[in-house]
This record gives sequence, structure tokens and C-alpha cells, in this order.
Amino acid sequence: MDRSFSFFMIPGKVIPVSVLTGFLGAGKTTLLNYILKEQTDYRFGVIINELGEIGIDGKLVETQTEDVVELSNGCVCCSVRKDLVKGVQKLLKRDQLDYILIETTGAADPGPVAQTFLNIPQLQQYARLDSIITVVDAEYVSAQLREAEVARCQIALADFILVNKVDLVNAEDLAALEQQLLQLNPHARIFHTEHSRVNLKELLDLNVFDLDRKLSAAPAFLDELKQSNHSDINSFSFSFDQSFSVERLEAELQELSEKSKVYRSKGILWIEGTPRRAVFHGVNNRFTIYWDRLWEKEEERLSQLVFIGKDLDRAAIEKRLRDCLS
Repeated sequence: MDRSFSFFMIPGKVIPVSVLTGFLGAGKTTLLNYILKEQTDYRFGVIINELGEIGIDGKLVETQTEDVVELSNGCVCCSVRKDLVKGVQKLLKRDQLDYILIETTGAADPGPVAQTFLNIPQLQQYARLDSIITVVDAEYVSAQLREAEVARCQIALADFILVNKVDLVNAEDLAALEQQLLQLNPHARIFHTEHSRVNLKELLDLNVFDLDRKLSAAPAFLDELKQSNHSDINSFSFSFDQSFSVERLEAELQELSEKSKVYRSKGILWIEGTPRRAVFHGVNNRFTIYWDRLWEKEEERLSQLVFIGKDLDRAAIEKRLRDCLS
């Protein structure tokens, strides 16, 4: 890696960095938006890393666009790690920045992100890794742990674990899940949340990242060559310049979610007969479509969707979507 990076910051000022991770659909972007809305003591810079050619999450972040840097098409590791450093550099050049939030793709091991801040001395002068925050879906995380090794890595390396969507499980299952998480990571602090809402004073700028603990949980943590990225998960992105029939689309998405191994789906939708754009979110066999803001007068109307899962058939998904166009 090229380590010849230069930074321009106030001398002596070190910016805390929190990494938001968690498996696909756990609620990372919801947490990110909650932090940006509720924590007014900091001016945040945001880096979003997405899986796929089309960036969706950046369009769903509720902050000024100049404070968001998007890294698309992959995990923050290997060659893309250089882009992460450049993204941090770009944010650090801005005045009055107090905090950096990095949202990784749900298929990413957070280890390479942490390595970036540990292995580049120039970066350490201006930014410190404050914590790794892992969001898990209370309803689906047990199944995800059986199917995806990266889900285990995200939990094992966490400083904080947000067990999200606790309203969807009963107390007995929740207690069993917490014990399962503590077996994977006995050092993390666990919060139970709905819609990723948590007391931010107990989550941010606490300087809890501990390298020794990470090495005890994952001895290969600093070995860049052994870091995994997407496991066997693949993703497909689609863009359509024709509006959807919402009734046909809902029916097709329901069937697709039930018959395919789709872990996560999301998108911005142009729906026939409405001046508002719609937002689509899917997690396993559960999905929602809700109305968002009005399309701007000069804005190009189109739909952009991303599907992430295992053994997905791109051609079949595209045909299903095209059949829903009006």
C-alpha cells in the first residue's frame, strides 16, 4: 500500500472514529441517521462503503452531501483500503470536523478498517479508532451466524453490540441470543434497541477500542493477508428509467423474498402515478416500501435497486423486475 498520504488538520487535534458494522439488514443506516439527527454536539464526517455498483445508502443518509464520502463496489480491504484512507483524508481537510463515522457494507469484516487506523502512522496523528459498533438483527442473527462466517467476525470484533429489532422476538429467545453473543465476545457491551435507538452518550467518543482484546478474540486480526471479505455472498444492482406498478412490484418482491436466498435488498423507486419517490427495504423474507420526499423538479426519475444474497440468479431477478414496469 502507498503510505505517502498528507493531511491538513489543526495541530494536536485527533478525531475519534467509530466503525458501524453488522450483517445485511441489521439496521446500520438507521443507526447512522439516528446519530446524525440526535447528536448535535459534533460535526460528523461520514464514509459509506457499499456492496454493488450502485450506491443506495448514501442517498438515504440524512446529512449534507458534502459531509459524505461513498466507497462503492466492495469491502473496505486490500486495494479499496487506499480509497478509505483517501476518504478520511478528504474529510479531515474540512473545517470544524469533530467525528468520523464509517458504515461498512453488511458483508464486510470490520478488521481491515481497524487495521487501516493501526497500520498507517500518518493517519494516527489525526484520527483514532474509538470503537467498533456492531448492529445485529434479533430475529435473524442466529441463522446468519450459522450461514456466514463474516457475521461471527463482526460480533467477535465489536466493542458495542446493538441487538436491534427486539420487539420482534420474545424474552426467552432474546435471553438465549444474548448468551450466544457473549460466548462469541464476552467483552462487548450489549444494548437492546428498536429502530437502532440507543443512548448516544454511552456509545460515542468513549475511547474503548482495545487492540489486546481484539487479538485475544481473533489472533489473526493484524494479518492483512488472512482477512476475509464477502465470503460467498454476491450482489446485483439494477437501474430502470421507467416507473413501476407498485401492486405488481410488491407481489414479485414477496415471491422473490420467499423463494430466493436474498439476505438484503434496498432501493429508490419511481412509482407510477405519484410525485414522490419511494424507498424499498428488504431483510430476508421481510420487506417494506414507503413514501419518501417529492422528486425534485430537475431530478432524473429512475429506480435503483440492489439485491444481496447467496446463489442469486441475476437474469431471473431482472426479468421479474422488468415485468413490474408500467
